[in-house]
Amino acid sequence: MGGCASTAIISWFGQHLECNCSHNSEGFINQDHTGNNKGLKHRIQPHVENDIYLPADIDKALFLFDSPYDIIPSLFRRKIAAAHAFAISGIRPTHNNNFDDFIKLEVDSFHFSQQFGNWTNPDIKRTYPRLIVRSSSIWDHLDAVGEFLGLPPSIMSGFPPKKTRASSFDALAESQRNGLGRIYGQIHNKINSYPVVSLIR
Repeated sequence: MGGCASTAIISWFGQHLECNCSHNSEGFINQDHTGNNKGLKHRIQPHVENDIYLPADIDKALFLFDSPYDIIPSLFRRKIAAAHAFAISGIRPTHNNNFDDFIKLEVDSFHFSQQFGNWTNPDIKRTYPRLIVRSSSIWDHLDAVGEFLGLPPSIMSGFPPKKTRASSFDALAESQRNGLGRIYGQIHNKINSYPVVSLIR
């Protein structure tokens, strides 16, 4: 879903196995040495095998998720909210990077509800398995992640340590917390009741 250390995590895994570019996202078309010209990162649904932008067939997919209550404050603090929404949907939002404008619109411009629903829906079949992991809990399940990706414990032991978020839902103004609740209350509850780790084949 992004906004949950996905860039750093993909960069680390990229040192140990062949995986998608940590910089290029679905909505951005970048032709340079960093990766394919339309990235796999932040896809709104599991990638299809005949996608013309795929550099090769996909063997496995790791989808990281977290509550928008945790993700949204980080995106706006780092002033990448508009770019992130565009990366997922291909549509540039009118709120740009203004948090209060986003709250006033009361629209899920990031399409997080749709994205989470697509990735966690077992009825959306693909030829490859996908491991769904809550990003804030990945450190508690490194053995399972390593086993899924074929990386031994000797490599997974070097996984980067967890960092404390620089922004949080609790630190927001009451009006902002209430606004996020109106937009994401339902998906927040759904995510909190979803397993921390699940495998979809």
